[in-house]
Amino acid sequence: MKMKGRPSFKLFTGNKLFVKMLLYFFSLLIPIAVIGLIVYINERQQVQEDISRKLSENLASSMHTVDIYLGMVQATNNNLIFSHTIQQNLKPYNTLTDEDRINLTLIVKEIWENKNTLSPFIDNIFVYADTDRVYTSQEMVDFDYFFGTFYKLDSYNKVYWEQKLNGRSSFFDLLPPSKIYSYDRSAARDVIPSVTTQYVNGQLAAMVTCLSVSAISSSLKSNSLFPSTSYMILDSNRNTVLDTNGVGSQFIEKISGLGRGQALDISLNPNEHALVARQTSEAFGWDYYSITPLDVVSNDPQGIISLTVWICIALFVIGIAFSFMFSINLYNPIKNIRDILLSGDQGGPVHDEHRKGDEWNMIGSRVNRLIEQHEVSLRKLNQYSSALADQFFTSLFRGTPWTQQHRVSEILSEIEFQAEYYMCCCFLFRFNDKFYREIAEPDRLLIQEKMKNVLWGIMKQHVNCYLMEYETDFYVCVVSLEKDNDRDNLDRGIDSIRNTFDYDMVFCELAIGIGKTYSKVGDISKSYSDALTALDMRGDRHVLPVMDAAELDIQQTFYYSFMDENKVVNGLKVGSTDALRTEVERIIQTNKNNGVSFTHLGALLAEFVNTGVRFLQEKQLSVQNVMDDDEYALLADKNIPPSEFNERVEMLLRFYETIISETATKEEKRSGTVVSLITQFIETHYHEDIYLESIAGEIGLSAKYISRMFKETTGTSITDYISMIRIAKAKELLLGTDLKISDIADQIGINNRTTFLRLFKKYEGVSPIHYRNARDKQEQGPADQQ
Repeated sequence: MKMKGRPSFKLFTGNKLFVKMLLYFFSLLIPIAVIGLIVYINERQQVQEDISRKLSENLASSMHTVDIYLGMVQATNNNLIFSHTIQQNLKPYNTLTDEDRINLTLIVKEIWENKNTLSPFIDNIFVYADTDRVYTSQEMVDFDYFFGTFYKLDSYNKVYWEQKLNGRSSFFDLLPPSKIYSYDRSAARDVIPSVTTQYVNGQLAAMVTCLSVSAISSSLKSNSLFPSTSYMILDSNRNTVLDTNGVGSQFIEKISGLGRGQALDISLNPNEHALVARQTSEAFGWDYYSITPLDVVSNDPQGIISLTVWICIALFVIGIAFSFMFSINLYNPIKNIRDILLSGDQGGPVHDEHRKGDEWNMIGSRVNRLIEQHEVSLRKLNQYSSALADQFFTSLFRGTPWTQQHRVSEILSEIEFQAEYYMCCCFLFRFNDKFYREIAEPDRLLIQEKMKNVLWGIMKQHVNCYLMEYETDFYVCVVSLEKDNDRDNLDRGIDSIRNTFDYDMVFCELAIGIGKTYSKVGDISKSYSDALTALDMRGDRHVLPVMDAAELDIQQTFYYSFMDENKVVNGLKVGSTDALRTEVERIIQTNKNNGVSFTHLGALLAEFVNTGVRFLQEKQLSVQNVMDDDEYALLADKNIPPSEFNERVEMLLRFYETIISETATKEEKRSGTVVSLITQFIETHYHEDIYLESIAGEIGLSAKYISRMFKETTGTSITDYISMIRIAKAKELLLGTDLKISDIADQIGINNRTTFLRLFKKYEGVSPIHYRNARDKQEQGPADQQ
């Protein structure tokens, strides 16, 4: 054992070169230790800041959800009390005629329809204009029975509700929470009444919507980051609206100095601390607080910090092991290099450096001298190598300026490629399964490796050309045309290639695209684009298709209208990836059918990207939020290799999916956007022949999707909603005009009189004529009494 360890021991004690190498490797571990310490400190601070930010953002999101429902409640109150049904039929009960009382069910129906839209957050909606009757979403109830037994609010007796009819009008008042009792006192629950009082038919009426406190609490908890997080809501008067954990008034005093958007460590009691975040609603003045136990927050990032520490330790240990291993393994080769350099140069500065003991400088000086000699030799070789020519023509294909030190004219002169006209030919091979199954791998690699030489050898027999493998199995041939018969020679060269590969078509398919002829070198990019477009338009021809761009009507612009972009933006707004895919593929196919060049198809994809960027800017986001700079540069590049076009389309769709995920909000808001678009379109075009598919085509979404979304959100199908809007318009025409029934049916988009009569009776219970006559009798009745 002692003899085996002696060589390694000598490396440490008797060799300064080895010791220096080892110390150099050890010095590389210093940055690991420093970086590890910095990462550890920064990680702890970052985790704490990140958790505070996430809690604040999470609370802001939950607050926004509640504000949306409060806003919808406010809008429902105001819209309901100003609705046509309420304005026409809500009157003091003792002033109603028998005919008026028949229409009171319309008030109940109107309240029920509005409550249905907000059912998750609404406990009850009722309206009253006197102290005789209260109208709810289910029935008409006696005033005293309703507030005394049926729906008794603990904090507001019936005297309070009577006073509402004697006060002033108000658009929306949120009252402090109260317990309500329905029928029996055991069924108590907390609600937040919101009151709107307005004059209806000369009499002050009150519209009351009671929000469910438990629904608000469930919404907050379902969106929380930690299950143990509790919530408190205070109104503008510091009254408690919600307290899920019962922390009480002492907690309110402790959080009085907490700023909006902040998250601070606050002591709930001597044994418990919590991270409290605060957000304030600008719309309703409520203060929202989330209380998360600090031990829960601390346990979450502890694993990340511990992992960081152990990774640093592991890297340090591995670094030490590799330092010894590399030093031992590299020493002998470096020692041999040193001995060779010394034996080859026994005098001069190198020998002097060795005598001084500076072996590293000696080796470095000698190696640098060898490198300089090698570089001088390389510069004496042919400057215009194949690689340089490939780089030059690639820049021409892409239409980018040539920025190398050699001028274009010099390169063309050196490769003898100056001519009056230039054009491009593209050769695309597609090897089938039989090629990979029946030909051995070494033979396959040899065939693909020699393919360029075969093609170039055939073409050079007929024309002056330069051929390069632009991509795997895709070759581009640039042809210089000088004589009148050069084009005929080009055709003969292409025929020779077809005949050469005619017997190999059982293993592959060959497509050939010929670009148009141009007189300028800089227009080679256009000829290349023409050849690619010709390849793309080859259709279903699979047996040696040759497509000549001169025979095609190629458009040097793409088609992307404002309407097309609007449909793409609509898809981004509603978050429908299927609709976006369908629309993008439709626009691309339309451009292909119109003969748009391949280069401009690339420009079209770049414009699709710009649409996404503009959408992000509207959302106050940047491209860096959804992808890194390299991915964006690749996606926005207009020059697309033919084999990557479909992949680039998929990349674009993934870009759109990422935008949707970054800008998406709650599903209720998304569905509300879709429903808003549908209802706006129906209310504008109800007089036209509209149906589910036409609405879907106008919005840019599938008919199945919008039908399901509309039904889930409103509880009504699109067809029924169209009929309801048309019947409502018909009622206005029946009461406000003397038009015939058939003329009214035509004006509301129902061309069949029988269908109109059936629908009207379905929704109103009477025929249009009886509806008009009943209204005339109501107007004549008071006049006859006078």
